[in-house]
Amino acid sequence: MDCIRGRHWDASESVTESHRSWLMNYCGMDIASVSSYVYLADKLGHKLSAGPVDTTEEALRDRLEPFVRRGLAIAIEAGNQTAWIYDVLVQMGAAVTVVHPAKVKPIAQSRRKTDKIDAKLLCDLLRLDALPHPVHMPSERARAVRGLLKARKQLISARTKLCNVVRGMLRQEGVRLPLRALSSYVGWQRVMAEGFDRPHVAVIVSTYSDSFVGLTRSIREVDRALGAQERTDARAARLRTMPKVGRITAMTTVGTLDEPGRFGSSRKVVSYSGLAPTVRSSGERTAYGPISREGRSELRAVWVQVAHLVVRDRRRSSQPLRTWYHRVARRRGKKTAIVALARKLLVIAYHILRDETVYDARRLKRAG
Repeated sequence: MDCIRGRHWDASESVTESHRSWLMNYCGMDIASVSSYVYLADKLGHKLSAGPVDTTEEALRDRLEPFVRRGLAIAIEAGNQTAWIYDVLVQMGAAVTVVHPAKVKPIAQSRRKTDKIDAKLLCDLLRLDALPHPVHMPSERARAVRGLLKARKQLISARTKLCNVVRGMLRQEGVRLPLRALSSYVGWQRVMAEGFDRPHVAVIVSTYSDSFVGLTRSIREVDRALGAQERTDARAARLRTMPKVGRITAMTTVGTLDEPGRFGSSRKVVSYSGLAPTVRSSGERTAYGPISREGRSELRAVWVQVAHLVVRDRRRSSQPLRTWYHRVARRRGKKTAIVALARKLLVIAYHILRDETVYDARRLKRAG
């Protein structure tokens, strides 16, 4: 909670009517990498100031601090610089609302798009309480976890591409490698020990081998940092009581959901992950289609992976989940059942985090 002139403000909430009674100024910001545009108005909509400002902490403070002292609400769109700008504005004492660009229709659909027009529209929509539901700004801890997970994913992707390049090059030379021949440093050593007829091939493979070692070392460093985060997070420990849930799934869920209490129900969590089925309703007929895939793809991916592992698991703790999966698979097919199981697992994880409890297979048996 931040305090502005003796009043407490929750920066994750939009401007309510009670806050509106004491706020004196409103601001819309169109953020760009080098120079942003700010438009400030009072509660009646009269322009106070407008113009470009360097996208730096010092410039933003110089421009906005005089207005913050009289109470300032700011609207910005979510983007790749939102996090640090949000932190600066909140530290200054402003009431900040972050909105999804695609949901601000007057801006998204406007034929006249300039920085000034966009900033003024944000300011007016904020002043009139006409902005869509604000975007959740993750906590510092959640942001750190998300950053580590994203770095890990990118490093693994780079290592996989590297291995595929070498595999394809050797295939052109008539060398076909076993499936996991390049999955470890030992495997690379064995490939190089075979020797090559053309000297340049040996040089290329050796160079790529060094890159493989470097990427693997970096991945291990990120894994150690994730492990340190996990050991101090009781939420991750609770999630790992679920069958086949490991560090990456637990930390992805913790980092993505951040504060489970911000979701009103498990349905909203499912929708947030993109695992909710699409719905078409016409008259008295309602048809359910494939999942929407709109939402956090990383959350969706880890729970689909866990669903595959649970189906193959033979431990007693996963038996009720397997029974439920097979019942759905007989009616709807295996692919649909896997997605349904992933959705069910995510709902269980949400309740574990919200209620601060642990996984209990007996509760699933009672629920049928």
